[in-house]
Amino acid sequence: MSSSNAQLIHDYAEVVWNQGQTDQLGRFMHEDVRTYGLGGEPPLVGLAKLMEETARWRSMYSEATMNVVRTVAEEDRVAWQWQLLGTIADLRMLMPNMQQLAREVPQIRQISVDGMSISTIRDGKITEEVTQSNIAEFLKQIGYPIPRMPQDGSHAA
Repeated sequence: MSSSNAQLIHDYAEVVWNQGQTDQLGRFMHEDVRTYGLGGEPPLVGLAKLMEETARWRSMYSEATMNVVRTVAEEDRVAWQWQLLGTIADLRMLMPNMQQLAREVPQIRQISVDGMSISTIRDGKITEEVTQSNIAEFLKQIGYPIPRMPQDGSHAA
């Protein structure tokens, strides 16, 4: 069972992210799926909400590739490490200081985000998913300034 669960993850990444078929999300996710960790907000509950959110994220990129780096499957859970590579489709998503630069230097529109997810699978579909990603690196790549910590370890003012 655990090997078919790991294959489900690979198929999900290929169809929904790499092929951009967000309308196929129901093949992989349960109707009452709960997802945690999508930007720190409360969990998304239900396939319809997840489809909206996934389509929104997927539409940010003119090209996107999700590489499943590694999976560890045990019973009804799969832990998986992933990397999302993409080309930003809408320059308005970038911070103003990055928009002009991205027009002049197209590779500025390329982003890479690493993350890990733990998916719980029942009856061949994901019922729950907890995701953590390197959102600070993503924000840095699209032009948000990263706060600097004082060298002496004290709190920033």
